[in-house]
Amino acid sequence: MTERDAKMIGSKQGFISVGLGLLIAQLIMTAMISSDKGFFKAFFWFTTIDYKLNIFVGAFIMLVCGHFYGQLAGKAILIKNRNFILVGFLCGMAVLLTTAFLAGWTGFIQEGIDNIGTNDNPFEDYIFKPLFWVTIFGAIPAFIVGIWFGRQIKVKGRKLDKMYSTQQQL
Repeated sequence: MTERDAKMIGSKQGFISVGLGLLIAQLIMTAMISSDKGFFKAFFWFTTIDYKLNIFVGAFIMLVCGHFYGQLAGKAILIKNRNFILVGFLCGMAVLLTTAFLAGWTGFIQEGIDNIGTNDNPFEDYIFKPLFWVTIFGAIPAFIVGIWFGRQIKVKGRKLDKMYSTQQQL
């Protein structure tokens, strides 16, 4: 197993895990809104909000983080033989927290920057509150997806190792 292979496996699994995380976030939002508006309107909740840009920037940041932290996880699990559960969970939380923190700056730049020096606290409203709420609602899904992510890296690494050993025997 080379470091390049480990990073490639981690990156691919990172993208898959981010997709799963975005699906879970969509389902959480749909469940929270559906009691008031019905399932169809709740499923398309993102079409009626004023912060669409924040959501799309957040999804993009999450994909980039999935790639970056996925590479780190692949190397840690497959090259350094670290515990896949711990690495998966830590990388899942890192993706969640990094995304929430960086995506909050979109709203801060759009609206909050004008409120600096007023009675409003834009750092709290646009950075810390979103980070808090995303962490509250995302910690358990990040834990579950993170463990799955770490396990997938380990499984894919074993398959690649078997393939390499079979080729060397021939």
